[in-house]
This record gives sequence, C-alpha cells and structure tokens, in this order.
Amino acid sequence: MKSLLFALALATTVPATATTVEPLITRSFVEDNRLELVLANLEQERTVVRLTNLDQDIEYFSDRVKHHNGYGVSLSLDKLPAGRYVLSVEKGDTVRRQVILKTETGTRCSAWK
Repeated sequence: MKSLLFALALATTVPATATTVEPLITRSFVEDNRLELVLANLEQERTVVRLTNLDQDIEYFSDRVKHHNGYGVSLSLDKLPAGRYVLSVEKGDTVRRQVILKTETGTRCSAWK
C-alpha cells in the first residue's frame, strides 16, 4: 500500500509532457574571493558558462562543455574590478542567470533565475 501511495504521489508531481531537463545548479557560492560553481544534469548536451560585466558587457570567463553530465569550476574574483556581473548557464533553449555584486567590502550573489 505504501509503495502504491508513493507511486501515485510521484506521478502527480512530474508533468507527463516534460521532455527536457533543465541544467541543475547544485552549488554556487563565493568563498575566499572565489566563485565556486557545480552543474549537474547536463545530459551530455552542449552547455555554455559565461561571466560578464553587467554594465560594460565585457566577458571575463567563458567555457563550453560538451559530452559531460556534470561540470565544476572555481573562478578567482581577486582581479575583477568592483561592479555587477552576470553568471549565465546556457543549455539548449534554457538559460539560467545569477547576478554577482562585487564591492570593496565583499561579494554577494543573487538567487538563480
């Protein structure tokens, strides 16, 4: 009976029309002036990771990931000038973004959108 209830609950939470899986951001945080990013669920599809300046449209980091299910990178923020940056992850039609604010007193990250 418990397994039937579990199967029923699972079936009602997963849409039947879902055919693509979005990249899953499993971890992104700033520690010791380094930005740590780990991605999972890439399904071996081409995925692009970029860090750009939001105000000046300058790209500071770009990496293309192919034929992998996961990805991790650690970026040093020491030499970046104070300002607003966008960390973006693009996989197929899906784009996820996070705003990073670097000031003289520290660095903060927004939620992923």
